[in-house]
Order: sequence, then structure tokens, then C-alpha cells
Amino acid sequence: MTKQNDFIWKAIQTVCWLIFAGICVQTGALLFNFIYSLFRPEATNNLHLGLNLSELYSKSKIIYYQLFSLIIAISFLKATVFYFVIRLFTKMTLLKPFTTTVSKLITNISYFAFSTGLVSYIANQYSKNLINKGFDIDLAGRYWDDSYAFLMMSAILFVIALIFKKGIELQNENDLTI
Repeated sequence: MTKQNDFIWKAIQTVCWLIFAGICVQTGALLFNFIYSLFRPEATNNLHLGLNLSELYSKSKIIYYQLFSLIIAISFLKATVFYFVIRLFTKMTLLKPFTTTVSKLITNISYFAFSTGLVSYIANQYSKNLINKGFDIDLAGRYWDDSYAFLMMSAILFVIALIFKKGIELQNENDLTI
């Protein structure tokens, strides 16, 4: 690998680690704030980065629990996607990229990206329904506004996973003929 490619590889790894750390912190903060709000309902007016669900909490605790659980689930799924991306960087070598481990990791990333997109889409539709019923959900939409991006990413990664599986088959056939 050339020095430029090696630098880019390490830079992408570093960015993935930073994103993973940031999403883990976000998920932890959301989980902590959710648990804290169960014991201190006045905390619902500033849950995470200005998220105010106090009106929703006062009108319906069940809907508050459902919506906040969706927010936590989406954040957790995003963290899981980047966890598998980091594992992919540690397991993959550019000298021999077609391995079953790499193929499984790409497939897992595809599945978790699809799950993230699907849960985000469900949360988006659920929030639209709540808005139509007159609930004010404030800034909650920023947690699931990238649902289509995750769905598209999962489709692209699924195709790449299929290509890697075919590459492994061809590599194994080539190894047997030599």
C-alpha cells in the first residue's frame, strides 16, 4: 500500500473511531436522561441538547416512553453500525480483502444499517402521527432524520457483501487450481 493510501486508510479509521465514540456518548447520555426523567419528571424539559418533551410527558407518559425508547434504540443501532465498521477496519487487509470474516462484517453492517433506517422511518411516521394529534415533540426529529440515508447505505452494503461472497468463491477456486 502506498503512503498516500495508508494515510487515507488511517484517517478514515480515525474518523470512524471519533464518530463511534460520539454516538456512544450520545446513547449513554440519552439512556441516563431517560432513567433520570423517570425519577425526576421535571428533567423532561431539557433531556439532551435542548430536547424538551415535558409537554408530551405531562399529556401521556406512555407516548413519552415510546418516543424516547425509539430515540435510544436509533442511537444504539447507529453505534452498533460504527462498531462493526471499526471491526471491519481491524480485520480487513488490502493485500487479501476477500475473507469470510470481512464478508460477514459487511453483511452485519448492512443488516444493522437497514435496522437503523427502518426504526428511524417508523419513528418518523410515529412522530408525524403525534404532531397531527397535537403533540409538540420539539427537536426529536433530529434523531431520525437520516432514515433514508441508512436504508440506502444498507442496500449498497448488501450488494458489496454479495460481491465479497462471490470474490471469496473465486479466490477459493483459484487457490484450488494452483
